Amino acid sequence: MKLLQLLRRPRAELDAPIWLSRTTVAVVLLLAALAPLVSAPYVNFDRSMVLVYIVVGLGLNLLTGNTGQISLGHGFFFALGAYLSAVLMEDVGVPYPLLPGVAFAACYLAGYLFGLPALRLHGLQLALATLGLALVTPAVIKRFEHVTDGQAGINIFGAEAPAATGLARDQWVYYLCLVVAVLAYLVVRRLAGGRIGRSLLAIRDYEAVATTLGVPATRTKTTVFAFSAALAGVGGVLYSWVVQYVGPEAFGLPLAIAFITMIVVGGLGTVPGVIFGAFFVVYVPQWTADLNQSAAGITYGAALIVFIFVLPYGVLSLVRLGLAPVVARIPGRRRGRPRPQVETEKPVPVPL
Repeated sequence: MKLLQLLRRPRAELDAPIWLSRTTVAVVLLLAALAPLVSAPYVNFDRSMVLVYIVVGLGLNLLTGNTGQISLGHGFFFALGAYLSAVLMEDVGVPYPLLPGVAFAACYLAGYLFGLPALRLHGLQLALATLGLALVTPAVIKRFEHVTDGQAGINIFGAEAPAATGLARDQWVYYLCLVVAVLAYLVVRRLAGGRIGRSLLAIRDYEAVATTLGVPATRTKTTVFAFSAALAGVGGVLYSWVVQYVGPEAFGLPLAIAFITMIVVGGLGTVPGVIFGAFFVVYVPQWTADLNQSAAGITYGAALIVFIFVLPYGVLSLVRLGLAPVVARIPGRRRGRPRPQVETEKPVPVPL
């Protein structure tokens, strides 16, 4: 029982020295940059999918983890970004570097319009409303067959590596995903750790009090919903580049469950936890499918049950639990602590 209580306890961020934090970030980025150069194409494909899920999970975690609004409909915005990428790149000839910006703007507008009425709902009601959005996504794609090619889907041949880079396509697309994921991480990290992040937590925990103190709860929730939808749309663009195909069956309810599983497993309300969750939803179903084909289908459900009841703060809480005693003993200046003052000998007054 004590072990269960220990696992269910929230954990503060690691109080690491500044030099250690910066070194860790530099090493991780260096390894991420070098990895595709020494890996097979199928390995780069999986890693690119991890980066795609990270982009989507960052926005969804900001909405669900920090604001407390449960959304099961982000697969719709993910599909919207993917089909915008496919249609504009293959049929219209829009240069592919412009597509993330186009998808961000379009999905932000769509998310804002959907969020205006939907976010007046709370809890289970909001979850059911967004669930309806997830359920109708494949049907909507098939309904507009003249644009989406319906059940046949669209093959994508763009996003080729420039000849000057000397990179294969899988390497080039991986680097595109990496750049977008790093930018999204920095933006969401800044939002979650600043004044906006504190406002979101206040709305999540004490909405009436936050409103009394001047926080525009409805407008803030709608804006965050639109921003998270926009990141889902950007993730859809990256997905279309990685997979090189978009079809209606890829954007159904299982995708919505995968998104929710990702942020629950990683840790609700924790930005670094999204990375752990993205690795989980990409690799764990593959491993279970190798053991038993039927086991892959229950992976997400079993993970949700285990993490909700045993590890409500996700894998990141285990990482913090294990590393906190070690990191605390490492010397160095911490963030938020003043520099140690060097004492100097005071001059002795000489009597005249």
